[in-house]
Amino acid sequence: MASANMSWMDEKTKKRERDSLVLYVLILVFFFSCQFGHGSNIGVAVSLPGDKGQNAMNLALGSWVMVGVCLGLPLTPWACRMFGEFNVVAVCTLLDVVAMLLMTIPGISLHQIYAVRFMVGFFEAPILPYLQEWLARHGSHNWNVWNAILHAMVPLGENVGFILAQELVAAGFSWRWAFVGQAIAFGGSALLCVAYGGRRYLDFAEDEPVKHTESEDKVVSEVEYPSTEKWGVYWATNVSLAAQLGFLGGCKYVIRKYAMSRGFELHLILATFSGIALLGPALGGSVAMSGSIVQPDKWSQHKRTLIFLAVISTVAALLAAMLPYVPSSFFWPSMFITFFAAGGVYPAAQGIINIALTSSRVIEASVYQVQCNNILFAMPMPYAIGKAMDSWSIGASFRLVALLQVVAATGFAVAVVAADFEEERSAWNRIASPDPLLNMEEGISPTLEMTNELKCPE
Repeated sequence: MASANMSWMDEKTKKRERDSLVLYVLILVFFFSCQFGHGSNIGVAVSLPGDKGQNAMNLALGSWVMVGVCLGLPLTPWACRMFGEFNVVAVCTLLDVVAMLLMTIPGISLHQIYAVRFMVGFFEAPILPYLQEWLARHGSHNWNVWNAILHAMVPLGENVGFILAQELVAAGFSWRWAFVGQAIAFGGSALLCVAYGGRRYLDFAEDEPVKHTESEDKVVSEVEYPSTEKWGVYWATNVSLAAQLGFLGGCKYVIRKYAMSRGFELHLILATFSGIALLGPALGGSVAMSGSIVQPDKWSQHKRTLIFLAVISTVAALLAAMLPYVPSSFFWPSMFITFFAAGGVYPAAQGIINIALTSSRVIEASVYQVQCNNILFAMPMPYAIGKAMDSWSIGASFRLVALLQVVAATGFAVAVVAADFEEERSAWNRIASPDPLLNMEEGISPTLEMTNELKCPE
């Protein structure tokens, strides 16, 4: 009887894991189509006629999406507590599909598009927090891999949408078809998720939380957190990562006109840049995630990780600063190397951000990070770049975007200093505190260790 029950439990576990895997694939399609719309939005913005004084208005399309996300994200925890995560995401998904289809209205004006993109950002705000919760419940044993693949849908979807929207315009079709395709993929994948998973796998209120014994948790979770919150390191790394993403994202807004000003053909620009924007960060990020150089999820290695971030971002900053001055024949290879170096920043910085505030503040750390990136760069940057293109030359605008990489490198250097300042063993804290026993983060003081060795010689 016991063996039969064990066999039945094993079969049930395998079925649940198989169902979770299939549902995870559908979720990837769902999240990809969501990011596809963000890329199409940028593609539309840079494809609109950009006469003098019009670039800022066109590129503001990207800003209004981020305004919607910034307003929707703080409301997400409250709405989920009141109505349940599944219900909130289901309603927002339906309204988001309607908002996507509003982009296809004939004769829609630019200001009406602003309103539509604001609604899209607002309704999409709860999606990523919900998916992170789903992964924590149904992908806990494969969390690192599944989470990495999920976030890989962001650059993949954005770059596919970025190139497709512009190719449609270049081929003489309306950019509206990009949003028709997005609505079909987004709504269709959502329906498949509901049809396959149902409330059993999608509604957390009806799902039992995953429980592990203490010994199992030690095996499953190998993340090392600091004993106390490290706010200085967190914010220095957080702002620096936002500047880094500002550089990678800002290039999408200026590369079309800048590369054309250097004599490159449109289709070559779209294909080459999209390939670089996908492969460069992917390869650079894989080096950082390999564990051979740094281990971002271990606080005992945080200084090594921060030094790596400062060095690799400085290399990327030097390369970015040289891009406007390299010969045209070396421009694309130089940009690939720049994106490769910049790509190593994201996973390493993400590890520091996720653990710096201890295990009790992982959710807050994630929310602060998204809001920091949106408010500092993602929301104002499109309009600011467009304004620069209206006021200055396209070359000056490109150099302005490259400056964001320099800001990121400077910020990571500040993060290294902050890590030393917050370290209780640092010279600053030894001078500031009269009693080193009160400031030891781990173990006992060196003085006490020496005393014990003298009392108990081996």
